[in-house]
Amino acid sequence: MAPSPVAPATRAAVIAASSRIPIATDSLQGSIALKGGRIDDLALVKFRETVDPKSPPIFLLSPTGTADPFYAEFGWTNAAGANVKVPTADTAWTQASSGALGVGHPVTLTYDNGEGLQFRRTIAVDDKYLFTIKDEVINNSAAPVTLYPFGLISRHGTPQTLGYYILHEGLIGVFGDKGLQEETYTDIEKKKEVFFSATDVWLGITDKYWATTLLPDTNAQVAAKFSTGTIGNNIKTYQSDYLGPAQTIAPGGAAAVNGRLFAGAKEVEVVDNYDKQLKLNRFELLIDWGWFYYITKNLFRVIDWIYHFTGNFGWSILIVTLLLKLLLRRQKKKQGRP
Repeated sequence: MAPSPVAPATRAAVIAASSRIPIATDSLQGSIALKGGRIDDLALVKFRETVDPKSPPIFLLSPTGTADPFYAEFGWTNAAGANVKVPTADTAWTQASSGALGVGHPVTLTYDNGEGLQFRRTIAVDDKYLFTIKDEVINNSAAPVTLYPFGLISRHGTPQTLGYYILHEGLIGVFGDKGLQEETYTDIEKKKEVFFSATDVWLGITDKYWATTLLPDTNAQVAAKFSTGTIGNNIKTYQSDYLGPAQTIAPGGAAAVNGRLFAGAKEVEVVDNYDKQLKLNRFELLIDWGWFYYITKNLFRVIDWIYHFTGNFGWSILIVTLLLKLLLRRQKKKQGRP
């Protein structure tokens, strides 16, 4: 008789059973798992599951062992044929800094592979939804090593989507000159894997209101991929990941790479500001404006501008609707139409 599938533990139980570094900002609450160094526990505290302000916050990321694992992971992998001992999802990192991760207070994790390599990871967060990850390797061995930096976002289980034809939910990215690429969960299940090689890249997984995306160095040539698979009791997984350029570290030398993670609400002003400040490749397309991009985005900007005066989106929409009707009526009069 086949063993019965193990029921997932509660989120609280999984988090309590593992060593973690707290995350505490005005926008985000959660923790980083010392096992694997994953960012896998994240709540958007300014947003609630219902209109009741006392309802639970939106939980964006969740660790393995819960009902819906969803996490980001960064690190190093070997060159083909090499077997350097690198940190894995099961590696126990040591916290080398004190306190929680907060704005202006980065945290540092360290790992010694026992074979001459020391790994150091420094994680910082801003006041919105951007994490910056610096991964360093110090080579105290007698031989050079070649490693590739990577970043990945993995989601276990097929999420419930709204199913709107004009609104994308699933895997998303912009890949250099190839532009915007989107795969729904259904499409990637058919294709299994989709590969890209480009510079000026960002990629991740998006819901209607929230998104988790990797933002590698815009000048780096990366090998990126959308993929799907199964684990455990035939549970589907979905992943966006990239592999950065090889780093060869001489004996006595060191190497460092930077990665970034956006994990939060798709607020127009926030997304647009990251797009400009980080000089990303049309990060604004993380928000799906539909087929009439220039009309819908500009209409939203007008509604948002009016909202800052009225304090009510309902009134803002009503005012914009009246303005549009007046403009259309004026246009008809110019054309001599009743």
